[in-house]
Amino acid sequence: MEACALTIGKFEGIHLGHQALLTEVTHQAKQLGIASAAMIFEPHPYIFLNDAQYKPLFTNDERSHLLENTGLDYIFYCLFDKNLVELSPHNFCEMLFDRYNAKLVIVGENYRFGKDRAGDIALLQSEAAKHDAKVQVAPTCRGGILPPENMTQPIISTSNIRKYLAENNLAEANRQLGFPFFIMGEVAKGKQLGRTIGFPTLNIYPTDEKFLPTDGVYATQTIVNGTTYRGVTNIGRRPTVDNNSKVRSVETHLLDYTGSDLYGEQIKTELLEFIRPEYRFNSLDELKTQIAKDVLIAEKIGDGTQ
Repeated sequence: MEACALTIGKFEGIHLGHQALLTEVTHQAKQLGIASAAMIFEPHPYIFLNDAQYKPLFTNDERSHLLENTGLDYIFYCLFDKNLVELSPHNFCEMLFDRYNAKLVIVGENYRFGKDRAGDIALLQSEAAKHDAKVQVAPTCRGGILPPENMTQPIISTSNIRKYLAENNLAEANRQLGFPFFIMGEVAKGKQLGRTIGFPTLNIYPTDEKFLPTDGVYATQTIVNGTTYRGVTNIGRRPTVDNNSKVRSVETHLLDYTGSDLYGEQIKTELLEFIRPEYRFNSLDELKTQIAKDVLIAEKIGDGTQ
C-alpha cells in the first residue's frame, strides 16, 4: 500500500463536517505528495453495537455516490465486527500505520479507538511517532465551517440531521448536510393508479436499511438521466389505495416531464420542503383534488414564490 493521509469514521451522512474533514485530507495529501484515503466502518458501528434495526441516512450506494466527488484516492471499507471491537488500541494503530501505511492521520478532537474505546489522541500521536507519521486533530465543525467560527452555531452532526428530518425541518437538515436529503432507487411498477387520475408517478421502494423521514408529501426535485425535474413526492404506505400495506414507498409525480415510462431507470429524488402529512382519503376523487393542491404548492416552492 502506498503512503497516504488517512481519516477514519462512520461517515454516515457525508454532511458539512465530514466534507470539511475530507477536504482537509485531500489538501494535506497533495501538500505531502501522497495519496488521500478514508477508512469507513461497515456495517455501521451502531448497528453492530446497539441496534440491529438502525437505519443509516444513506445506503451504501447513496454514500458511494456522495463520495465520488470528494477527490479521495482510496476508500477503505473496514469490517466492523467482534474482532475489530476487541482489537487493542496498540494493535489498531499497527493496522493504521503498517497495513494502510498512513503517514498522516486526521481525526476529530474527541476521537477514541480500540477495545473499550481506551485509545485517545495522545496514544495515537505516540504510536504515530514510532512509525515516522503524524496526527492532525480537526476541530468540531459548527455552522458548516471550521474555526475561527461563531461558537453559537449548532454542531454539525448526523444525529442532529436525523432529528431535523424526523421533525420535518428540511431546511435545517439540508443546511447541515450541505445538499438536499435524497433517496435513490430504481423505478418500479406500482398499481398504476396515478395515471388514471392524471398524476402518474415514479415509484421506488427503498431497502429496509434506508432511513426515511416522516410519512407525508414533499416538494422535491428528481434527477432523471442527468436532467432535473420539479415534483411532488409521497413517502408512506398509500392508505387511500392500499389500506393494508406494510411497505413504505417513495412515489414522485414530475411536474414538467412528458417522456416515456422510466421503469428500470435509476433516479435520485431530493426533498426540498415538507407540504403535509400523508392522509387516507375516502375516494380517488378526493385524492386527485388534494394532489392538485399539492402540485400548486410545489410549483410555488420551485419558483421561489412561497
